[in-house]
Amino acid sequence: MKILIITDSHGNMGEIYAIIAQENPSLVIWTGDHSSDGEECSFLFPEIRFYIVKGNCDFFDRKFNNEEILEIDDIKIFITHGHLYNVKQNLLELEAVAEKYKVNAVCFGHTHIPYFNEKSGIKYFNPGALKDNRYGVLLIENKELFFNCKEIK
Repeated sequence: MKILIITDSHGNMGEIYAIIAQENPSLVIWTGDHSSDGEECSFLFPEIRFYIVKGNCDFFDRKFNNEEILEIDDIKIFITHGHLYNVKQNLLELEAVAEKYKVNAVCFGHTHIPYFNEKSGIKYFNPGALKDNRYGVLLIENKELFFNCKEIK
């Protein structure tokens, strides 16, 4: 299964339609800051399931939650923007929540900086900001998770 991961679009939608068409994902995870951009894409690609959470810039968003847990074939992925867990300072709060929920992975944004690490068997991934031409792809093969940061050239 191929999952597209987008965060921090901030209205910069110039390449997103081409990315979705090129990557041809089974689903899209949109981790906030302009959740309305994710919603707009979901209307244009109704055949793709979108999981959208709101970020700190989504002041007027009353539709989406601050976090979600996605389950695929016994794999649990925690989705959040990250601002509520102070990810710009460190990941301690986010790690504590991930361990509490017993997830396999966490997808987040907010910092605009690509990040991947594994700690205590949990994978943490931030693809970097779409507004900076960055996005991520997660491949799930035989219950293994493979994260990849990509950049629009």
